[in-house]
Amino acid sequence: MTNTETSLKDASTSIEGVIGIALVDYTSGMALGTLGGSKDLDLTIAAAANTDVVRAKLRAMELLGIKDEIEDILITLGDQYHLIRMLKGRGHSGLFLYLALDKTRANLAMARHQLRRIEADLEV
Repeated sequence: MTNTETSLKDASTSIEGVIGIALVDYTSGMALGTLGGSKDLDLTIAAAANTDVVRAKLRAMELLGIKDEIEDILITLGDQYHLIRMLKGRGHSGLFLYLALDKTRANLAMARHQLRRIEADLEV
């Protein structure tokens, strides 16, 4: 089991093309930890904004009667991938990992695999 800071550092070094990563509480929209970012990507603002994305998808699932869980949400931009990985398990309720990747350097499949591994080791 690893703490938030260690998990974010692990993600930033083990995932190719990372621009920034955050652990977010979607009940409040607060970033519990961030690493990276850029002048064009404020991770605190991104955490709050992506909370709205998660809430909208959960609401849509409710309206549609979908009885399932979100594994992850992918947003593809011209130059970036934004990946939202919902955390499951004890102590992880209401949390997600938000990962911004440089599209030209990232391997999306490997990033998803690494996020699953980091999720499994994360202790909040």
